[in-house]
Amino acid sequence: MTAQTVNVDELEKFSTNNRREILFYLHQLINDGERISVVFEGGRETLLTLLLDIDEARNELIFDWGGSEESNQRLLRSDRNLFVCAPHGVRNQFLAGAVRATTHKQQRAFVTQLPASYTRLQRREFFRLLLPLTRRPLCTLMLPSGRPLQVPVVDLSIGGVALELQASSLPAFEIGRQLRARIELKKGGTLLDVDLEVRNTGIVERGEKTYRRLGCRFVDLPHGAEHQLQRFITDIQREERARLGL
Repeated sequence: MTAQTVNVDELEKFSTNNRREILFYLHQLINDGERISVVFEGGRETLLTLLLDIDEARNELIFDWGGSEESNQRLLRSDRNLFVCAPHGVRNQFLAGAVRATTHKQQRAFVTQLPASYTRLQRREFFRLLLPLTRRPLCTLMLPSGRPLQVPVVDLSIGGVALELQASSLPAFEIGRQLRARIELKKGGTLLDVDLEVRNTGIVERGEKTYRRLGCRFVDLPHGAEHQLQRFITDIQREERARLGL
């Protein structure tokens, strides 16, 4: 999905102007070390970067200096910049104005004003919940060898799950493979025995770490399990909104 294919109605539907929510999403990108593309000069130029810090008092966002000095200098002359990334397959984007050079932890960096709006585009049959680090259930996969492997669930919906583990620890699976799994929604509590079908796989880089991502759909999910999932999703949403003061 490119910036040109997103219409105004979609932007409004999936955008927030709530400052607390915007700060939450930006902090999440910083904590995860998510790589971000800055698109400028009418889409003709792109700079790959990382968000580094937020200065809430000054309403400023600090991000990393790029690898190309020519691109860095052109970005300094740009007054309209689109930040785009896709953590866990969900497109995130926000517009920022002019940037200036600064230093962060004695390293060169950029700084710009915090965005007034933040967009998360989710085009899925089911609502997907990106889980906070402290509430990520463990999914135990039964590998073809017969041994179990525990993998954190990073996002969840009634339709399926996304799992992530450091690339060296999670083996590759071919698309279409079915796996028996057990998801522990609550530690020492709710256990869901489910069948998963691998729908997509990929490599995700966050900072200096590389993860393997496994996207799966539920196969013939029982009604009881669906109810448990929906209740879990609702509880997490309620907790996050309370934490943000919404």
